[in-house]
Amino acid sequence: MSWKWFERVMYSLLGVSSATAVSGLVALAVLIAGPPPVWSQTAAPAPPVVLKRVSAPADPQAASSPAGSGPEPKPAASQPATPAASSSSAQLPAPGDYAKALTILKRDPLTTQPKPLPSITAVQPANEATLQPVAVSSVPKDFVEHKNIVLSQSAQAGVALSESLQTEKNMPVPTKDGRILYTYGVGLPTAVCAPFRVCTIELQPGEKLTGEPKIGDDVRWLVEPGTSGTGEAATPLLLIKPRQDGLDTNMVVTTDRRTYYVRLISKTTDYIARMAFNYPDDEKIKWDAYLQKQKQELTDERSASRVDGIAPGGMDSLFFDYEIKGSDHDPSIRPIRVLDDGVKTYIVMSPLAEHRELPTLVIHGVDGNEMVNYRVKGDTYIVDRLFDRAALLLGVGKHQEKVEITRQKPVSGAVAVAGGR
Repeated sequence: MSWKWFERVMYSLLGVSSATAVSGLVALAVLIAGPPPVWSQTAAPAPPVVLKRVSAPADPQAASSPAGSGPEPKPAASQPATPAASSSSAQLPAPGDYAKALTILKRDPLTTQPKPLPSITAVQPANEATLQPVAVSSVPKDFVEHKNIVLSQSAQAGVALSESLQTEKNMPVPTKDGRILYTYGVGLPTAVCAPFRVCTIELQPGEKLTGEPKIGDDVRWLVEPGTSGTGEAATPLLLIKPRQDGLDTNMVVTTDRRTYYVRLISKTTDYIARMAFNYPDDEKIKWDAYLQKQKQELTDERSASRVDGIAPGGMDSLFFDYEIKGSDHDPSIRPIRVLDDGVKTYIVMSPLAEHRELPTLVIHGVDGNEMVNYRVKGDTYIVDRLFDRAALLLGVGKHQEKVEITRQKPVSGAVAVAGGR
């Protein structure tokens, strides 16, 4: 293969001369071997190798002439000096000896062994010297960790009582709205939840949370607050979600009325959707309050009936001289006292008439019996006038019961005669 033919092939393929192609191959070999690492260079690195492009000679035979046959061209002033030859015996081939260049590259590649990395000292900021390390308290040398502490007799008794309360039977009951009711204060209620499900614990309407619920395992359990309704009747909710199944812990919830202790268990698929409580102590308190209110209302009504309608200063002019006759065999319709204050008349009935039918009051006037306006408060008839004679009637016909009331000092001033005028 002649040099001229090779030169033509290089020029037709790459558009460069054969000398330029050889120089490019050498540069490619240097790139493949890789330059020395940056950290292996000294403070004054050697100047980089500069490959000088050599133009192809006009005569191919001149390119194969010995190197020492002619004077060597001097490098230009602007070009850096060529570095010293490597300790290797390899020399750059002549432009015409392409096969020799490949042989030299295979036999003695241009490689450089990397030097070890130098130690790097971090530069501290200017204010780093002012920072002092924080002293960490160390564990005393004589500290001994007790993993199995012996309990005293009283502590063991307390643990046994606590376990008995936790295992106390507290059967939940269902409701029509889907809630499961536990009795508050009986045993330890258990909330069963499952991953990818939300369990809801409903507290008492109007109850207010006083703090965040505390959970023994707050990493694998998620508890969020909620509210149902508005105003004073709003119901606080606790929305509970476990992150995995097979968990068992407890939770403490504090409110403005009580403290809840709940056990939390997570299962794979089983869970309780809605859980709530009934409060037997509150029911007893409500009944006591209702009965007390009812008793107070009755007492107030009787007190008002005793003094209702008495005119100012009428206590000094009370008149008690009334005669009562009739119905000896049924004392429930017979008054125990009759009096007036000069304006109104008061007929006090027996306590036996409280749960029986009350008789009707009529006034005996000049023209016969007269109906009169009166009202009953408690066990007292209050008549808005004075009368000389009156009667209390219960029933009709021959079974009628009758009680006659006669004022001993007639309103007209004449003395009344028992049984009529």
